[in-house]
Formats: sequence, structure tokens, C-alpha cells
Amino acid sequence: MSRIRLALLTTALIIIAAACWWYRPWSPYSPSVMTTLLHPDYRLQNFRSMENVFPYRIVPASREPFVFARGKGSLPPSFAHEGRIVSTTEFLQRTETTGLTVLHNGVQILENYYQSADAADRFTSWSVAKSVVGMLTAIALERGDIDSLDDPVKQYVKELDGKAWGEVPIRDLLRMASGIRFSEIYDDQFSDINMLFYRTFLLGEPVRDVIADLPAARAPGEDFHYISPNTQILAWVLEGATGKPVSEYAADALWQPLGMQDEAIWSLDQSGVELGFCCLNITLRDYAKLGQLYLQQGVWRNRQLLPAGWVREATRRPEPWLAAGNGYAERGYGYHLWVPKDPDQEYFFNGVWGQTVWVSEKHQVVIAKTSVDPLFREHMAEVISFMRAVSAHVAANTDATD
Repeated sequence: MSRIRLALLTTALIIIAAACWWYRPWSPYSPSVMTTLLHPDYRLQNFRSMENVFPYRIVPASREPFVFARGKGSLPPSFAHEGRIVSTTEFLQRTETTGLTVLHNGVQILENYYQSADAADRFTSWSVAKSVVGMLTAIALERGDIDSLDDPVKQYVKELDGKAWGEVPIRDLLRMASGIRFSEIYDDQFSDINMLFYRTFLLGEPVRDVIADLPAARAPGEDFHYISPNTQILAWVLEGATGKPVSEYAADALWQPLGMQDEAIWSLDQSGVELGFCCLNITLRDYAKLGQLYLQQGVWRNRQLLPAGWVREATRRPEPWLAAGNGYAERGYGYHLWVPKDPDQEYFFNGVWGQTVWVSEKHQVVIAKTSVDPLFREHMAEVISFMRAVSAHVAANTDATD
């Protein structure tokens, strides 16, 4: 065989191998599909059908579904934000809302869907999943699966003994204060978070292998530094403490007792491990139950699911470095949830692209909003203004006995 023919054959084989890797005809999950996840032409559909993008594990619906009582309510026609009046309809359109539901005193007074979405859709959580992992940690503490929040990671994950993660207390994972070096800058294509996505989603590396050897930048417990690996390690701690994958533990500890009406799915990496920092997919009405559990101080159907006092401890942190202005101007942090600037008995779960579960204890209101908003960072402060306006409007205008 001539050198030219050999070179042509080698080139052809390389092209065929690359095409097979890219399209993976033997698998429904391939880089060719995953790379369309955020594409403007596909993300609206992808965000409510993630089972077509990533492998997943099912979180079954509850055997005893809980259905909120239904009432009547409305949204304010407009709201104030930074000295200007914003039309509610325009805001919902501009932030590419797909679903919005409002509870007042445990009564569902509004449930709206947009952009062809409906009640059967499972909306992807992005970082709202972090708050769910935080809830599961609280339940594990209440059940005695975790002895103390001051226990180090290595007590539950032997594989991390001798690594920087091993010395981090669980409490510091919860408040994003692990001290681990990691850059969560989405706009930098070579940042650590984007490299994590490339290596996990495209190259198929196990997510635990990608983050296990991250080094410490400082001692844990010194300052707030929001990074997704904290939650992935926390999910690993949960698996070590309970002996169950995090989705299985969620089914037993949260989905069943809360009476979740619909089957959820939790996206996995190629090794079958849940992506704990993101990618839980839930219906809108079941998102609202997560907020209602916090509003009810961890009690559901007269059962204390979260430790007594957990909600106050998680949402009213005394550390000055967790207050708004330490990383984000419009919000501070607690135990795997957010607290708005100048809080008035308010806190929320939040994910990129505009996923929010808002709780107002003062007004006894829970709001769940799902979105496909590419400008979610720019809109964050406005979202808070909207949530506050809806809470006040609902409390002033809704008869909870309707």
C-alpha cells in the first residue's frame, strides 16, 4: 500500500472514529445532543425534557399524593423596581417564564404556564437542586444518619481521607465556605466550572473523579465562595451516611412524605452518579411543596421532617461574610439557600436561567417560577422585587378560605 493510500485510510478511520464518538449511535446520550442543551433553538424544550439529554434515575411519585387546596388569587398588574414601574406581563415575558405558581397559607391560588408548557412538564432545576441536597442533609441529621454538621467529610467518604475535601466540615459545605480552590465563572470558557462540564458531560469522566483532588485555597469556614463542587461533595457525604444514592434517599426521605404528585428524574453522569449540584427535574406544583415545607418550619402532615429550628438556622445566619454584598450585591447566603438583601422573613432557592422558589414567612406565601432566561444574572434583583410585590399583593388581596 502506498504512503498516500495509507494516509488516506488513516484519515478516514480517524474521521469515522470521531463521528462515532460525537454521535454515539449505540447510546441516546451523545456529545452531539449535549452540546445543544443551551442552544437558543433547543433550550426551551430541553429544559423540560432533560431525559433526552442526560441519563437519569427516577424519583417515584408519592404513594399518598398531597394536593393543595385551591383558591383564587391574582398577580399585581405592575411592581416597583429601582424607582421605575414594571409591567408584570412584560416582566414574565422578558424573563422567559415557563411556569408560575403561588401559594398563600398553604392554598394554591394561582398556577400559570407559558410558552406551551403545562402541568405535566418536569422543569429542570439547575441549582435549586443544591437546596434539595441541603434539605436532605437536614433530614439525615434529624434521622441520625449524620451525627453532626461539624463532622468532617472524611468521616462519611473514606475516599476523600487525605485530600483537601476530607478535612472540610459538613457545615462549611452547606454555607459555601469549604475553602477549596475553584472558579465558578460561566462566562470564561476555560473556568473550572466549564471544564467540569466539558469533562463530565462531553468526555464522560465521573464527576467525583473530576473534583476529588481539588486543592485548598484557604482554611474552611473563613469566607463565602459559591462553588458547585461543594454540593457534589455534600451529595457524596449523603450517600456515605445513608448507604443510598442521593435520588433514592430523596425518594424515601422527601418525595414520599411530602406527597409529591409527580415522578421526578435526577440527571446522572456517565458513571451513574447523580449530578447533585444541578439537574433535578420536577413539576411546578412539586417545586412549590419544597418551599411550603420550609414555610412550615420543616413540618409536614404533623411530622417533623427537618430538625426543629433548622429553618431559622439555615436562613438567618450570623456570619457577616454570608450577608448580601459578599459575592452578590442583591443577596446573601444561608445553608444552601439564598437570602435577599435587607430580608424581611424571606429566603429563596435559586438556579441559573431563572429557576426560583421564594418563601415569605411574613406573608405566608410561596412562589415557584421556572424560566429559560439567558439574562438571569441581570434580572436577579428585579426577580426579588417581583417576588416581594407578589407576596405583599397576595397577602393583601387573597381570602385564604376561598
